Amino acid sequence: MLQDVENKDLETRLGKAFQSYAPKLLRFLVFRLKNKSDAQDLTQETYVRMMRVKKKDLIRQPYSYLFKIADNLANEFLIKQNKNPMTVDLETVMITGRDSDNNASVRATEAHLAIQQLERTLNKLSPLYKSILLLRKRDGLSHKEIAKQLGLSPNTVHVYLTRALLHCRAELTR
Repeated sequence: MLQDVENKDLETRLGKAFQSYAPKLLRFLVFRLKNKSDAQDLTQETYVRMMRVKKKDLIRQPYSYLFKIADNLANEFLIKQNKNPMTVDLETVMITGRDSDNNASVRATEAHLAIQQLERTLNKLSPLYKSILLLRKRDGLSHKEIAKQLGLSPNTVHVYLTRALLHCRAELTR
């Protein structure tokens, strides 16, 4: 009986955490997917997956956990979308030096490859470093705000952010 009450309390806290983070989560997914409708669907799926976790008491940082679920869902979604990869008319490019849309397909392909490289780089970071980097660069939070949200000191956030940036620079310059 006591465990049922604790589980309900935990579910309520996680539900409230989701409600407070949902707007940021939606913005993140819209940015990743470039489609608000798909982002809304994945935002709801993020909540459903979080609530399906059997041992909810292991979720120490709901914000980081939610964004990790959303990131994984976005990756899965994009992989499924890429089963019909973007094509470039290579014959036109070879003959004219440009494609029929003034290199639009080539530029889009290059941008897509750059995004994939950045995602691979970010996925090599530890979850904590990645969270700190995303909170700073994507969400624009200060060191103090990140520290408060993650339960760290501002100095620790600064050190971890510096390490994360150095790692990303090293990976992206390879």
